[in-house]
Amino acid sequence: MNVEVTRLPESRVALKVELTPEEVEGALDRTYKQLVQRVTIPGFRKGKAPRAVVERMVGPEYFLHEATDEAVRWGYRKAIDSENLIPIDQAEIDTGPDSHEHVEAGEPFHFEATVAVKPEVQLPDYSTIRVEREQVEVSDDDVNQVLEDIRRRNATLEPVSRPAQIGDVVTINITGRVDGEEIINNDNAEFELTDEENGEPDTMLPGLTAELVGITAGEIREAALSLPTDYRDDILADKTMLVRALAKETKRKVLPDLDDDFAQSVSAFETFDELRDALRGNIELERRIEADEKLVNDAVEAVTDRTFIDIPPVLVEEEIDRTIEDMRSTFERQRLSLETYLEATQKSEADLRRDMRDSAAKNVKQSLVLGAIADAENIAVTNRELDAALEDALRSMQTSDAERRRLRTSSAVRTTIRNRLRRQRAIQKLVETVTGGEEISTEATEAIADLTAAAAEDTEETVAVEVGG
Repeated sequence: MNVEVTRLPESRVALKVELTPEEVEGALDRTYKQLVQRVTIPGFRKGKAPRAVVERMVGPEYFLHEATDEAVRWGYRKAIDSENLIPIDQAEIDTGPDSHEHVEAGEPFHFEATVAVKPEVQLPDYSTIRVEREQVEVSDDDVNQVLEDIRRRNATLEPVSRPAQIGDVVTINITGRVDGEEIINNDNAEFELTDEENGEPDTMLPGLTAELVGITAGEIREAALSLPTDYRDDILADKTMLVRALAKETKRKVLPDLDDDFAQSVSAFETFDELRDALRGNIELERRIEADEKLVNDAVEAVTDRTFIDIPPVLVEEEIDRTIEDMRSTFERQRLSLETYLEATQKSEADLRRDMRDSAAKNVKQSLVLGAIADAENIAVTNRELDAALEDALRSMQTSDAERRRLRTSSAVRTTIRNRLRRQRAIQKLVETVTGGEEISTEATEAIADLTAAAAEDTEETVAVEVGG
């Protein structure tokens, strides 16, 4: 066999393949062995008819067509393997003018294949890159803010006869309509008037507090609330809600004293000082986790930004497909649909795909970079480590024993978990390198390891080599 490789843009390659007469004969013989088991020929036992008889039985044209397909499949796989290429899409095959050329016994056979392959990753010398971890500090004001939040959540309510003011809780009968459809209809709803102007936004009904300040029992107020673009319910975002509220009662919050009794009522601690120290430790731990996650992101981005990859569009499109399927599943769990979301946001699926393209390309690139780092660092995952990770995942799942057995033996599942572990360890090694020895927890790598679970890595071992033509 002779193979000539031409590199094309977007990580595509063109292969010119020439099979020798001996290799063509091999394809003819394999085709005969396959057909002789499938056809029934009078006077011969199944599988025993000579090749010439089989050819006459199925017809010379059909036999050569099957033999040509076999030659292309065999030659394509051998060419890909010999050139150390990893196809990531179905190949386009050209066997000659009008794609009607057939193999002939005793003659060489030529065909061309064009296919997208896993791209080359030109990593920088990341041992020269330096990234600093953010220092974690917790001030007395930080602790006091948390204590004040706990104090407010444990306040008692005391009825008042004055007009409602910021900090009060108003009992209301409320209705809300959007585009003529009733969205809210609640009686005796308790609504806290938050200080929205000073950093206490109301995520439920932004702007309602301003409309209810000064209201008294028995009073009715109507307002048009402009819901923000980032509203918690995507379907209602950027719309106007017509609200009607009847005030029934106003209560003021009575805050508890910050003392040992308070500590005992809200925690397992005996003293207020113990509670305060524990809260400081919790805040510090949360900020360390946040700092670790930021360090991971900074390290990965520092290398990714310095890496050139000619990313094939098929990987980006597959990543968009994956993201849209995740969205669809999320909406279905909420008893909604992707179609409803698109209608509410006045977008088509094409618009959605266009909006996702940049982030999808970033995810694919980071996945390829982490895979290349894992290769460069000779990071491997043993079967024992893979089995342990799979069992950890199964413990958090509610599924049948039969499904668990299927998952344990699924090559796709095992490939996904193996590549995820490789990405996590690549991140840990990268952080250690760019920080001069800093260690990072496995947990800090999880978010980006999941985000970069792109087709570029997780389908590497399961891509089809079936060809068209």
